This record gives sequence, C-alpha cells and structure tokens, in this order.
Amino acid sequence: MASEDSASAEVIPQPATEEEYQRFVALTDSDEGWEQKVDRPDSGIWTRQEKGSSVNMLKARIDYADVEATTLYDVLHDPYYRRVWDENMVDGFEICRLDANNDIGYYSMRWPTPLDNRDYVNTRSWRASPEQYVIFNHSLTHPRMPPRAGFVRAVSFLSGYVIRPLEKGCRLFYVSHNDPKGYIPTFLINKSIIHLVPKVGEKIHSACKAYGDWKAQNHPEFKPWLATSCQDDLPDYQSSLSVELMDSKGKLLVQSTAEQGMNVPVQSTSVDAVTDEDVVENGKVTAENGADDDDGETDI
Repeated sequence: MASEDSASAEVIPQPATEEEYQRFVALTDSDEGWEQKVDRPDSGIWTRQEKGSSVNMLKARIDYADVEATTLYDVLHDPYYRRVWDENMVDGFEICRLDANNDIGYYSMRWPTPLDNRDYVNTRSWRASPEQYVIFNHSLTHPRMPPRAGFVRAVSFLSGYVIRPLEKGCRLFYVSHNDPKGYIPTFLINKSIIHLVPKVGEKIHSACKAYGDWKAQNHPEFKPWLATSCQDDLPDYQSSLSVELMDSKGKLLVQSTAEQGMNVPVQSTSVDAVTDEDVVENGKVTAENGADDDDGETDI
C-alpha cells in the first residue's frame, strides 16, 4: 500500500491492491489457525494468534435475518450516522483521499475510567458488489496527525468487515486485530474482545433498523461511498501535507503551511505515539511491535 522513489524518499500511502482485498476476504472463509470460542446458529466467534503479536486476531460472524446487506453497508460507512449510534465515538473525520475507494481518516473513542481514551489514524479501503461488500483498514502515520493530548494512539494491524446477502437478510463477518497500547495486560485484551462482540453486534443491528427513518431526515442524498467521485472534495495525500486540517466540528487542528510557514499542529503530545522505532512495513504499522514486555503488559 505504499511506494518509494528512492531509499531516502518519503513513503507515500497507496490504494489497496487486489491481493490485499483477497487476503482480507480469505480471513473470513478460512478455518486455518482459528480456534472457535462461540458457536451458535446465528453467530460465531473465533480467535487466532498472529506471528509477532501478543494480541489475538478476532473473527466474528453474525447473521441478521431482518437487515439487508445494502443497509448494513451504508450504516458502517455513514459518518453522520456513526455519531448517532456509536456512543463511544469522540470524533471521526477524513484527512485525505488516496482514490475513490481509499482514504486516510481519524477516529477517537471513549474508554472506561480510569483508562485513557484511544484514537487511530487509519487508511481505509472499500468496494461493493452484488455478492459481497468489503471494508477494511490498517493504521499508519500521517505527518499532520501526531498523537493528541488526552488520547493514547492505538494501532489497527488489520480490521474490517465483509457483508454478504442471504436469502433473508445478510451475514456480517467482522475481523479485528487491534492493539490499544498502554499498560493493559494482554490476557485482559484477548478476553475482553470476545465478550464485547455480542454487544457490538446488537448495537449495529439496532442502528440498521433505525437507519431508514433517520436517513430520510438527515442528508438523504449523501452516500459518497457508492459513487466513483465520492472523494473529490477531499485533498489528495500530497495536498493534505499543507492544507488546513479541522475536526468534525470545525475546530482547527493544524494550520496550513501557507499561513504558518511550516507544519505546526495546534495540539499534540507524545503520549504513546507510533514512533520511528515502531516497525513500519509498506507504509503501515506491523504487528512485530506488539509483543509483550517481561511484565506481560502491552507497552508499545
């Protein structure tokens, strides 16, 4: 997902390749390495260990008999609606586009007290077909979005959704390999993600059922994820290195280089940053920096 003109050139994020799409979708179909934790007629949960990471990858399957695949796809995409149904969301916005089906964005979420809130900078890729709908992401660094005060910068190694229509309703596959960073024992992370899935599944189901009425009253024509020109209003990656950057509420985060003369974040901190010491492969943060320290806690 990245190109490099020379050994010293900046690594520029690139759109997902066909191979990367196929590799992600294959995770939902393959049984190799997965250990099943929950087996129910309408749902299942599996985990597996990933090389170089102490945090397990999770896969979940949920069948929604009364939700159409297109509705679920819209709900998972719609940034305005996300603020309605996701009470854990603090903020979320796109930073730049890579092309019509790939962007770089920011997402922050509340964590229970006394834990610090988490945030992500991810590149996201998506595509839709009558057979399946795919959305996936992984973390990277963006010069204009360093770690922010009050948040721990978490890492998505690879996460996303595959949605497939059923004769009645649809089937959702959810894959997550995330490291929240900070001083959290790994066994708690691996245990908690299993228990969180049913709650998240119910929340998404409720959001889907209410989406039609909400959408009719809120930006009914806004579905840029279905259009080839959906990202035309966003700067491309190179432009994003110099333009103003604002959050979803219009608060200025980074001044333009034309006004400032240099790239100066309005607010930043070094709290648990993804630094140069982290392992970056093809422009993304890899799982090799997710191994436990001697204390058995993730301190990455």
